[in-house]
Amino acid sequence: MREIIRQELKNFKSPLYRNSIYISMTSLVTAIAGFLFWSVAARLYPSSDVGVASAIVSAINLIFTVSMLGLNFALIRFYPQYRERAIGSSLILAIIASLVVSLAYGLIMKNSESFSRVFSIEFLAMFVGFSVIGTAYNIISTYAIAKRKAEHSFVQAILFALRFIFLFLLVSLGVLGIVGSFGLGLLLGLVYGMIFIDDIKLGIDKEYIRDSLRFSLGNYIASIANVAPNYLMPTIVLTMLGKEEAAYFYITFAIGTLILFVPNAINTSFFVEGSHGLKDMKRTLKKALIFSYVYLAVVTVFVWLFGEYVLRLFRPEYVNGFGLLKLMVIGGFFVVPVNFSITILNIQKRVRDVVMINVLKAVLFLGLSYLLIPRFGIEGVGWGWIGGYGILLILTSLREVM
Repeated sequence: MREIIRQELKNFKSPLYRNSIYISMTSLVTAIAGFLFWSVAARLYPSSDVGVASAIVSAINLIFTVSMLGLNFALIRFYPQYRERAIGSSLILAIIASLVVSLAYGLIMKNSESFSRVFSIEFLAMFVGFSVIGTAYNIISTYAIAKRKAEHSFVQAILFALRFIFLFLLVSLGVLGIVGSFGLGLLLGLVYGMIFIDDIKLGIDKEYIRDSLRFSLGNYIASIANVAPNYLMPTIVLTMLGKEEAAYFYITFAIGTLILFVPNAINTSFFVEGSHGLKDMKRTLKKALIFSYVYLAVVTVFVWLFGEYVLRLFRPEYVNGFGLLKLMVIGGFFVVPVNFSITILNIQKRVRDVVMINVLKAVLFLGLSYLLIPRFGIEGVGWGWIGGYGILLILTSLREVM
């Protein structure tokens, strides 16, 4: 037993554990910062403003994913081969995509009744600017992780976490104050990354693009399918149930997804090390799954006992999301093995399978939620979450992708 403990303590010095710790700390900071940001917003701003702002912030987050073109996955998978040649091409392509997509999305929002009150030329410029800043922020953060220097990603997250301060300064702007605070936090993290992360040189490397194109495009489709339901759902809830329900949903759903920060961090580090040639993958995977499930069991107990009190910290009425929060925690037990399955497929460069799984997941989650929201309210999203991942887990297992 002592020898096992001694060996595990030595493993904490390895890149796998070191990166996992920093990624976990980054995710923890992100979780706490998100909780703090929306808690302060809920106390300073009317729930109707929070509901509209949550939909706009979700749209910006969706643009991050769309604009990165799958290059965040390519950076991790191909960095061992191309090293610093990968970052310049990724940044240029992602920024161009972000400009085009955010401008198009902003013009579409102009014709939406839900956003007509806040839309203006100044709003469009802010929306496009923050979308570009966020895309660059995410690419540089991923680059730090690929270099096995996740401590820089951690510092970026800390600076981004300071966005709650701007809420106090911009409260007179209403919805735009919330969105502006979010974007200014991203800007702080981006400035740090550009200054302190080594070897960021803009330029197009044709060989890297050619070699990673198929992998990037496949994961581009897969990543859009993976996160689009999460980012589209606030708008769907806003449209179907109204502004107040959208606010309750967004806060609860954000807490539910952020609870998974530890399994997600382990999964990301597993992807980095697998790309560098991880030995004894099955043994490492087994340990990662065991640790993830122990963590989820503890979190489940905590949510059942204290979840209502956590939601009341925003405002008493936010306790209306407690049923959704419990459903999301239960769904986490299905989410973890599915996500590890996708990571293994990416290590094996089985991009087609990655795309199929993520598209099916999106269809199931969106479809089930859309059908269940009219009957169960925001808890219909929770049942769609459980049903989508549960069906997917039945259809695909870790044994089938090893």
